[in-house]
Parts: sequence; C-alpha cells; structure tokens
Amino acid sequence: MSRRNQKRRSGFTLIELLVVIVIIGILAAIALPNYIKVKEKAKEAEIKANLHNVQLSIERFAVDTEGAYPNYLIGGEPKYAANVSQGGSANAFTNITECSPIEGVSDPLLRKGYIDSYPRNPFVRSGIAIHQVQENLPSAELDGADPLRNGTPEGAQYGTRFGAHCDLMGSVLADPRYRRRDYLGPPPAGASIARTYADIEYEFWDMWIGDKPLPYLPGQFFYKGMGPMIESNPKPGQLIIPGEIDQYMLGAYGGMKTKGKDVLGEEPPGPSGSQSTAPGSAPAAEPVDIWRMTRSEVSNDLTRRQGSPYGVDPNRPGPPQLCYGNPNGYRDAIILVLTAGEDYLGNP
Repeated sequence: MSRRNQKRRSGFTLIELLVVIVIIGILAAIALPNYIKVKEKAKEAEIKANLHNVQLSIERFAVDTEGAYPNYLIGGEPKYAANVSQGGSANAFTNITECSPIEGVSDPLLRKGYIDSYPRNPFVRSGIAIHQVQENLPSAELDGADPLRNGTPEGAQYGTRFGAHCDLMGSVLADPRYRRRDYLGPPPAGASIARTYADIEYEFWDMWIGDKPLPYLPGQFFYKGMGPMIESNPKPGQLIIPGEIDQYMLGAYGGMKTKGKDVLGEEPPGPSGSQSTAPGSAPAAEPVDIWRMTRSEVSNDLTRRQGSPYGVDPNRPGPPQLCYGNPNGYRDAIILVLTAGEDYLGNP
C-alpha cells in the first residue's frame, strides 16, 4: 500500500465526527441542568448569608432603642441615579448621587447608620429589568409605580428600594400600617413626614400556585413586625397600630425554581374590641377591630389582606393569640425566615 493511501485513512470519517458530536451533546444535556441547579443553590446560600447580616443590623438597632425593632424596612441604599436609560442594561443608570440629608431617607437602618447599604442581590442580571418592574406595578397606588426608584424626586429624597443600580436587596412585602413617618422632634430640613412608601405593594406572596411559579423578584426580602396594641380612643372604624415593635419576621425569597416555605397567607380574622369613647360622649356605632396586625385600614380589596406572616395559634388556650407563620397551602418561594432571637422552623 502506498504512503498516499495510508495518509487518507489516518483521518476521521464524517460518521465518526457526527457520533462524537452527538455524544458531547448528550453529556452537555446531562451536565448543564446540574450546573444551573448548583449555581442557583450557591446564589441562595449567598442570600441566606445576606439575610443574617441584615438581621444583625436590626438587632443592633434594637439594642440602642431598648428592645424596639424598626417599624418597617425599605432596603436598597441612600443613593439614586438621576438618569435612567431604558435602551439597554449597560450603563443604564448614570449620575449617581447620594441622598441628602441622610435624615430624610425612609429606611430606618439606612437613616440611622446601622447599615450603609443593603447586600447585593446575586440573582440580578439586569438592573433595568428591575427598574421596569418598579414602573409597572399593578397594585401600586401612585400611578402604578414605586416612587422609590431611580430617576424620581422621591428616590432622590427617600432613597431607592433596590439601590442606584437596582442590584441590591429590597423589601417587597407592603406594610400599610406605617405609610406615615414619625420624627422625634421637628423633621430635618428638606424631609417630609407625609410618606414612607412602605405601603407599596408588589404582590409577592403565594409564588407557586399549582405547579407554576408566579412572576416575582428572586433574592429580595420581606420584613413584618408586631407589638402590643393600646386602644386610645380611636375614631370609629379606625384600626389600632402597634406603637412599638417587639417581634418581627424577616424572610428571603429564593430562585424561580424554588418552592420554599409556606409562610404567608391571608390576614387572620379576629375579635373586635369595643370602641372607646370620651367621658360623656355617646357610644360609637361601629366596633373597633383591634386584631389587625399587618395592615392599617379596612378594605374589601383582597390584596390588602394578603401577605401576612402571622396566623392564629390554635394550640394556645384563652383569647386568640398570634403565632409565627400563616400557611395557606401555597408555597411562597421563601428559603429562610428569621425571627427575633431564633430561626423560624415552620412549614418546609
């Protein structure tokens, strides 16, 4: 056999190459899902570590306030982007500026210096996508958008919920009880006491209904507190708001494929107390509901009744008592829940 024929036979045939390509494709199809799963679990581990860091800031706050925890949390940072480019994710946020004065920032931990900024959210790929979610909230009261976003006067004054690049962790569970902000003494120059924007609703509860996840922002968190309520001659129909938070639940959301815990549910019903009246005045016609621990207004809107992390404890005798966790049969994609002094060990 000639050397020329030997050289022709030393290469691979087309069939052999196709077989190798098919084998590589099969191996990639097997390995890729496992790689994606491991990558997502690593991000969730980072979110859990971030949540513990946020809890440390909350506990430091309580140490300096004799055990009172923040009424609400916003998240993000005391910075904002004055200009937002909707064209693409690269350099979408420009002219980054710090909010001034810092006393005007809504979030209590940021305002009082217990945290410089909330941790980075490893799930965020495109900050402009988060910004667009903020601009198109179906349940937001103010023109269908969250005012605490970049490119708004409110964001410039009160801070941004997800940071100047929309890549930080933010609170996405509304707390309508604390829509107004209180100051000890007169408010600082340039600060308004009208709004906190803690009541902006993202409708992030019951992520998994059936076998399909509903849209939400992975890697964000929720915070809800409760405390003793003292009835002090409120108006008819007015709800009692805890004046001091001595318990809280802090939870973090995982990735889109994670069903997580069943923690949130419809606000539990409860007994109504009698309306207090001033001496010599006629009794009020309507009783005052002193049981609502997660919202501050009476509403037939079901969204106002959702997202409560507190349920009625059936195992405690006597008057109904609230307990941690309010499962309703739908998974919430919540991967970790922290409470005052301990972890929540409720529904898996």
